[in-house]
Amino acid sequence: MPGGRFPRSGLCLDDGNGVTIMLQFYVVDNLWRERLNIAHFNRVSDAVAAYKTLPAANRKALGVQHGADAIDLVQCLPLFPKDREGEDVMVLRFLDFPIWKSDPSVMPIAQELASRLHIRYCLFQRCLIPAPDKDKLPRNLRNKFLWPDVPGDFRTAAQWIYVAGVGRLSPAEFKRRYDAGDAFMYPLVVHISAFGVDKRGNYHSLQVSPWEFHLLVRRSQERLDQNKNNEEEPKNET
Repeated sequence: MPGGRFPRSGLCLDDGNGVTIMLQFYVVDNLWRERLNIAHFNRVSDAVAAYKTLPAANRKALGVQHGADAIDLVQCLPLFPKDREGEDVMVLRFLDFPIWKSDPSVMPIAQELASRLHIRYCLFQRCLIPAPDKDKLPRNLRNKFLWPDVPGDFRTAAQWIYVAGVGRLSPAEFKRRYDAGDAFMYPLVVHISAFGVDKRGNYHSLQVSPWEFHLLVRRSQERLDQNKNNEEEPKNET
């Protein structure tokens, strides 16, 4: 994940109304249990130390709390169905919520946790994926866009999805296997083959990581939106 400086203790943040709220950390001992045991900390170092004392067989979690809002940043999850112990993974769900995505302190915290816990994988959109090292496309993909099977739905540009321990799956088979799967077991997606085009309209078969595919979806959607806006502008002038 991208580098950055990390605050070593609890943070005081303004909620926008002039009220100061302390950003705190919490550790859950096991999400599999019906009754959760939750410990709270003002310092991330204390939260990490407490988290590390819990066994890897637990689905333990470490998160951040901002007033009444809280979200997990790390969970211990099995990579494969028969694994008895899990691995610490970064939970990227905070990117889906404006309150967390827009908070300038959350990304540095996630970066520091990734460093302290030696994170190799992330939980993203109900899949485990290799942890991204940057939030931009590599040079060879910067002039590429996805060519979807369903116009406007760029995720349908995926041709094959490669799952560790399973192999190559079509998007339909992937959906059949995992959409209604175990809430505590996620597929480890390592690679995606997708249909793509360049700026000149030439076809390309793209071999990308799951995170690169996500960035291509976002970039392709932005291009589509821009093209629509450009088409509407002359109509508005008449």
